Amino acid sequence: KEPPRNSVVRGRAVYEARCTRCHGADGAGRTRMAEIVEPPDMTDPAWQRQRSNARMIASVADGRGQMPAFKKKLSRQEIAASIAYVRTFRR
Repeated sequence: KEPPRNSVVRGRAVYEARCTRCHGADGAGRTRMAEIVEPPDMTDPAWQRQRSNARMIASVADGRGQMPAFKKKLSRQEIAASIAYVRTFRR
């Protein structure tokens, strides 16, 4: 099931502002910062299948591994929209 189009558009803006530094514009995690923090390749279909939206939202809100928590920087709606956008990265 595809997320609503407006959610993806909002999510893209959030992702571009907050996530590209480590995760890369395409979600593959090939950035200079990624050499340090080693984010996952979010374009990998297996990675996408293994993570529910709820888990991804929790990871963004609360942080995971070297990723900082964003719950004080982004609203729940912004986090959910960014996940809707990340779901479009599937190869």
